[in-house]
Amino acid sequence: MARTALHPGILTLCILCAWLHLVGHLPYQHCNVVLAVFRSILYDIGQFWLTSTIPATLASVLSTAHVNVDFHHLPVCPGCMRVFPESIYADMSAACPDCKHPLFNFDRDPKHGSPWLQFPCRTITEHLIDLFAIPGREDLVNYWKSRRRRRGFFSDIFDGMICHILQGYDGLSFFNYNGEDPDDELRLGVAMCIDWFSYLRSKVASSYTSCPISLNIVNFPAHLRFRAANLLLLGIIPGPKETGPDETQYFLRVFTNELYRLWRYGVVIPTPKYPQGRLVRVILVGVFCDKLAAHKIGGFGPHSHTFFCTLDWISRGMKATAKAFMRNAFPARTDAQHRSFMGEYQALKTPAQREKFAKAYATRWSELSRLPYFDMCRMIVVDPMHNLFLGLAKTHFYHIWVQLGILRPNKELKCFHDLLKDLRLPRKLGRLPHLIGEPAGGSLTSEQWLILTTIIGPMLFPHIWADCIPDPDGSRLASRLEHIASVFKKRKEVQEQKQSQRNPSASGNNRPRQSDDEGAVEIPESDAWPEKGPPRTFDLRNPRDLENLEKLAAALNIFLSETLTTAQVKEADQLLREYCTELLELYGPDVIRPNHHYATHTGDFVLDYGPLREFWTFIFERLNKILKNFHNNNHEGGEIECTFFGEFHRTAALFHLLEQGLREPPSASVHDACVRMVKATMDVRGTLQQLAREVDEATNDDGTAFELSPRASKGAMPIDLYWAFLLFLRACDPFHEYRATIALPIYPTGILVPNHAVFYDYVIVRGHRYAAACHAPSNHPENSLALIRTAGAALYWVGEIRYIVSYEAPNIPRRICAYVRWFKPAASSLAGTPWSPL
Repeated sequence: MARTALHPGILTLCILCAWLHLVGHLPYQHCNVVLAVFRSILYDIGQFWLTSTIPATLASVLSTAHVNVDFHHLPVCPGCMRVFPESIYADMSAACPDCKHPLFNFDRDPKHGSPWLQFPCRTITEHLIDLFAIPGREDLVNYWKSRRRRRGFFSDIFDGMICHILQGYDGLSFFNYNGEDPDDELRLGVAMCIDWFSYLRSKVASSYTSCPISLNIVNFPAHLRFRAANLLLLGIIPGPKETGPDETQYFLRVFTNELYRLWRYGVVIPTPKYPQGRLVRVILVGVFCDKLAAHKIGGFGPHSHTFFCTLDWISRGMKATAKAFMRNAFPARTDAQHRSFMGEYQALKTPAQREKFAKAYATRWSELSRLPYFDMCRMIVVDPMHNLFLGLAKTHFYHIWVQLGILRPNKELKCFHDLLKDLRLPRKLGRLPHLIGEPAGGSLTSEQWLILTTIIGPMLFPHIWADCIPDPDGSRLASRLEHIASVFKKRKEVQEQKQSQRNPSASGNNRPRQSDDEGAVEIPESDAWPEKGPPRTFDLRNPRDLENLEKLAAALNIFLSETLTTAQVKEADQLLREYCTELLELYGPDVIRPNHHYATHTGDFVLDYGPLREFWTFIFERLNKILKNFHNNNHEGGEIECTFFGEFHRTAALFHLLEQGLREPPSASVHDACVRMVKATMDVRGTLQQLAREVDEATNDDGTAFELSPRASKGAMPIDLYWAFLLFLRACDPFHEYRATIALPIYPTGILVPNHAVFYDYVIVRGHRYAAACHAPSNHPENSLALIRTAGAALYWVGEIRYIVSYEAPNIPRRICAYVRWFKPAASSLAGTPWSPL
């Protein structure tokens, strides 16, 4: 902790107060009370010389502990959302040259004034300076070069085509796969995410929308890439409403300018190895976001446009046809064509002309086009988390099976709920609400939809379809299609009637198009459950339903693999296309949504960027949750965003400080304090530390061949374990007689086996962690389930690991064993189902 000359005890107190405020959400005035009380205690025990060194306020604490982070407050015109540089503060009477709206408001502060609207931000360079000041970060930039790479294998983002084809300003490959970078400079690839989120400020206030803009450095290994310390929060677009496509470009321009400079010229940054400075170049490898944001950022027409895809020219009229799921069925959008259209759009003078052009060509202006290396079509990726999990998986179960009545509430859905109650999952998979599909079950996260589709569904859905009536001639399917078509027809009539009541002039093609981010024609939640009128008695299930869903589950399981081959990508791509085509046949065209066509491009994204985890937005979505947990004053004008921005960076700086404290000698008081704060923080969900810890738990075991848990205890073995261990010793060494402590010494020369052993919480074997059901403190026996290959055979057995023990005694070498309770095959059979063994 050499960065400050404070007394270690005072430094520990400063860290504690900062931690209480940023993590425990203790208000300012309460933290000031803590400081005053400590000052009084020191005075009473005679430590007068220390009382004067204690900061008087929390603000002084944050400054003393170097937790405060300076950032920029850029004025924004509240009329047109144009962003102005900080130099405009020199003229407090300035107005926007476009809409003539004054930039500063003197009502709240008549003397000094303040911006009507402000944009909190930090430059990429400022983030890099802080990041590379941390010891060890500099060495990890080229970690990706240490991996052996083979053509046709995809294990990370550097196996994808994009990183191979990106060029530097010199015309050569930006990433040097075969050696050191020129002049020993650091070359960084960053991925960008822009994601709007809404939250309720109070029970009476309307919803408020903000938009973080963040970067993630792709060079770092996985256990650092997806940690908050590697998440560069560049800025937060102010609310209260979501900005329009052209308005968003004003904010994006701030960072596009810097990205171009960092790519062409680079920046010299001091690092621990190069105190005088080292040249760092940065390139944007991709923009990952949901499709609503992708259209805004990339200058594409809205997702409701006739040409709704960012990669090809499919029209909305072809969305619900088999051709929509065929490869290369439509002309591809190209970077050159898109840039040409953007140039024409930018040359137009009036808003009316631009709107007419955007309606005709589905193109607007994007600041990203100013990056010469950036492919506007290939490098803006629709996030698979939204597209596949919140899109396809949710649509299939909820919008089709539940809302259309394939699963009747009083029959099949109730059966599913009963099965779900008795199902226990490993803790790392989380849990599903028992009343999924009902309002009482709540909204599922993307992870839960994924678990339902790939794990829970294959286990439980065959039981629900076990009594499904065969349909050899297809007559029942035809009746179902007629029923679904009639439901959608009535729904559209109701929606048109409601729309005409709200706006009589908006009818037919002139009425606003409903959002289809997660579906086409939606059912209002209030009308979806329960069913009105008497319960429906006729069954809409079809024997082909399970086979269709199994293709989606199989495709997702392939795409979710840690390592993929080109053949596997093609297989998963084909499964997705077959799934979408069959969905059209089984449920009709009204259930097909833009997400289904977007899904057919997933294989192309994998070939460009590697496995799904390399370009999904879980880390960025978690950032939204973190920001919403911070307290704010509910003031508009960008003040809420400034609070979010400042608290996030203070919290990140605090945990960097805690990391430094953990590197101090264990005897130091600051080390013990930091250990206790980190341990207490582990139970606080939604914090930066929790985010880092969850990722660390998933990645720390990578590369570990064998390791026992550090926590262990010594004791007597239960009788069943003791006798099993005795039989094990006799089987391993039949030439010696091993006798139990309670057995008569029939063989006086036999080896006595004392009843004592060391019990461990878990063991890591080849990067996978297995817990002991009877000893792990988590008390989650489902974490102890294991698939174990028997010795000398290619057979696998499933069992529950009850104990993990280490045994050593006189004349008995050390043995490390696991006591397993083996499961027997169930009496039921999966024969005849899509999940039957091959």
